[in-house]
Amino acid sequence: MPPSNSTNSRDTILDAAAAILTKHGVSNVSIQATATAAGITKAGLIYHFKTRDELLSALLERMVTELDAQIGIPVSDQPQIVSPQAKIAELVDFTFDMPASQKQLLANMLVAATAHPHLLPQVQALFSRGYDALGRSPNPALFQLLSLAMDGLLLLELLQLHKFTPDQRAAMRETLLELARELP
Repeated sequence: MPPSNSTNSRDTILDAAAAILTKHGVSNVSIQATATAAGITKAGLIYHFKTRDELLSALLERMVTELDAQIGIPVSDQPQIVSPQAKIAELVDFTFDMPASQKQLLANMLVAATAHPHLLPQVQALFSRGYDALGRSPNPALFQLLSLAMDGLLLLELLQLHKFTPDQRAAMRETLLELARELP
């Protein structure tokens, strides 16, 4: 069954908001700017999202769902049987191969979540699911520590606090994969 026009409009609006957020930051995501970028009227946008906060919350919710799928975090309470080594390898690929546009969107979304505290629980839940999944591995502290190292690397890059050279990144990537392969 094809998606309804309402779903298509909602996705178009969220795509427009994501584009604004990526390019111009959270302070420029407004109802009017998003409506204009989506090619709809302000009233058309308000039909889907009554406030800017609702729009930002829906955008973050969609991003979290996409990140969950990208890094293979189960969206239900059903435990998935995935080897911790495979999970670390997925996280390594996610961390080191992330396109620049996705990094920019994530960086701006982190700024939005810290500037708008009602958005923070969704981000916290994303991290909790990831660390909880690794916590069920044979050596939870070590697998969580490897994940923490990748999160730290990604956050340093997202927030532009440090830029590692390509050689440093390649060495870190190989070391993380090597450590994951050697673990029980």
